[in-house]
Amino acid sequence: MFGRRGDPRLELGQSLGAFARPTGDISSLFVFFEVANTGEEAASVAAVRVSPKGDPGTVLADAPDGSLEGKLHLPNTLAPGEAARFRVLAKTLAGRARDAGHGGRPRLEVIVEEADGTVHRKRFRFRVDEYLRLKDE
Repeated sequence: MFGRRGDPRLELGQSLGAFARPTGDISSLFVFFEVANTGEEAASVAAVRVSPKGDPGTVLADAPDGSLEGKLHLPNTLAPGEAARFRVLAKTLAGRARDAGHGGRPRLEVIVEEADGTVHRKRFRFRVDEYLRLKDE
């Protein structure tokens, strides 16, 4: 993550949240991800995936099936100071983690690969069993 002066530098973020609906209700729970270019040069994001920490297996990737919703369309070039955000339903990510053999509170990581092969990672705990019990909205 520490590059030479002027090199692209991507910072990753992850959080949970929901949307307020006009009716006063809230949406289903989402996992939000952000990729921010804090460097001085443009950075080209070539691939995004979520994997269990230390496991080459992938729980969720690039979203050809539309699972990742948001402003990240790959490949994506981020100008200096620009960020892209995407999201997935917590229950969907929990189901994918369970299908990959992970339950409880595994450590997952969002992995972002730049076009030049540089890889950035952000680790987080994810409550698979709890999110699988969420009611569908």
